[in-house]
Amino acid sequence: MKSNPHPSGRVPGGQPVLAMSSLGRLGRFGNQVMQYFFLRICAEKSGARIQCPPWLGNRLFGFQDGPVTCRLPLAIERWEAGANMFDQLPELIPYLEKMTGATGTRIGVEALERGLSDVDLWGHFQYHTRHYRPHRNAFQALFQPAPALKADLDAALARLRANGRTLIAIHLRCGDFRRLPHFGFTLCVPARWWCDWLDGVWGQFERPILFLCSDDLKPLLPQFDKYRAMASRDLGLQWGESRPELVDYIDFYVLSQADVVGISNSSFSFVASMMNERGRLFVRPHWDFTTRFSAFNPWDSQPLLYPGGSSPRLYKTCREAMRAAYATGGCSEMARCIFIYAWGRAALKANRMAWAAQADGVKGVLKTVIRSSLRSQG
Repeated sequence: MKSNPHPSGRVPGGQPVLAMSSLGRLGRFGNQVMQYFFLRICAEKSGARIQCPPWLGNRLFGFQDGPVTCRLPLAIERWEAGANMFDQLPELIPYLEKMTGATGTRIGVEALERGLSDVDLWGHFQYHTRHYRPHRNAFQALFQPAPALKADLDAALARLRANGRTLIAIHLRCGDFRRLPHFGFTLCVPARWWCDWLDGVWGQFERPILFLCSDDLKPLLPQFDKYRAMASRDLGLQWGESRPELVDYIDFYVLSQADVVGISNSSFSFVASMMNERGRLFVRPHWDFTTRFSAFNPWDSQPLLYPGGSSPRLYKTCREAMRAAYATGGCSEMARCIFIYAWGRAALKANRMAWAAQADGVKGVLKTVIRSSLRSQG
């Protein structure tokens, strides 16, 4: 983090500052939109000036916030229920305090009401959207693409809609979800589940068009041949060469404009649903594999679904990971998952040890070893 001649805080007598030096370091685009909106609401409530690193929102939405120029106390996210990343990984807060030279306090959803200033926000801030609902109009206005981008996207969308009447957009997140089976939110739903769902609803819609969004599209498209599925490559936008960093936003925009939306357990497509003002049906997978999917309201839902229900768990147990892998991919996927799960947990433990060592040396490492041993016994 950069510092100015007043490294311990803002210039005395100056405008209050609210920073988010972590923006871009805790998750991808969907996470960043939620983080930035939390930052924006809290800053407006307190009259603070926003400071954050450059991110994709600058180019997409025309934001021009200043960089982080001062060291501020850390304001670290607390969940309404359950243990989040900072609770599950107790070495992380001391590590951040040591690396930034700033002390940390915990904050929760109440900050949306009272605002914050002169702190540096750390967290994902993906609270139940009932807390964000009073700001729905502001959210949907704030994250509109810049006029030149919007013109290109709307022209492409018009070409897409010329093929039918009801636009159905489905997001299948596959790649990294399969590599992270130990995380609680990673639910990689197979294409056949979505095909079964489409078989049941396709006839209910007038001249439906199917649009697929995915981080691993090539093997998926043939499985949707009966629906003549289209994808971003069919829209005539030559962004791959001139605007490669914006290619994924094409999928996001179509999801935000579709009439029927099917999402993954992913902040990317959930946030796109929050932007959608014309959708009449939103569907998502859940952890009950007998029913597979359920309808949801983007403005009255938890953005990500975790095992544990009302007491969500950030990480799956080995049994939960195996069960999910078997339900979605059969025996071969379960066997594959065993090795990846073990590797992921080992890597997580190594990170915890490294954070502890940097924060408190040998003493910190010993604390982590004892804590892990007690947890495994309990």
